[in-house]
Amino acid sequence: MLQYGIAHDYFNRVDDAAGQLVNFYHKYLTEKNIQQAVNDVLQDERAVNVKFCLLMDVLRCYDGLGHPTSFATPEGIALMVLLGKLLGIGEVNSYEQLKSVNSATLSLLDIIPYLSQCSDELGNRYSLFLSSIIERISPEADRQYRAVLYNICKRIAEVDGEISLSEQEWLKEIALMNDDDPSNDIDINGL
Repeated sequence: MLQYGIAHDYFNRVDDAAGQLVNFYHKYLTEKNIQQAVNDVLQDERAVNVKFCLLMDVLRCYDGLGHPTSFATPEGIALMVLLGKLLGIGEVNSYEQLKSVNSATLSLLDIIPYLSQCSDELGNRYSLFLSSIIERISPEADRQYRAVLYNICKRIAEVDGEISLSEQEWLKEIALMNDDDPSNDIDINGL
């Protein structure tokens, strides 16, 4: 059983941010042109690659934020909720269910080392892999992707009640606010 020192409203914000990312996946990333572009880069024909690339970007975000990808930490709540929503495991879809998580959910941990290995093999660990592919196909879809990633990363960063300087830097990286071109900045107002 897992116990977290988090507030109910924080869980709801995490749940909402994870839901936005999953909705974006279903709306944009299941399109054939995105799947084909990912498959071309990976030299692979599996449509599931887009889902794994999205999860690799999330793991890269955890690395960029400097947080562990462990479900046993408060920061891991977002990853657990996202995996549940994206992979169809509905065991943790409310704050009340989070208080008692069974071993079937914890077995999701097995996917994290696999995703990390795949991410390492692709290189450029701290840059977003899927974003670079989406941007070539649709710059506007990439902006939306970065916005929903920013939103979930902000939730991860604020779990302890404050966002550190290093976390702020990573959030700026996701929102493209750390370069000299203000025209590509992601609109983070309201996120």
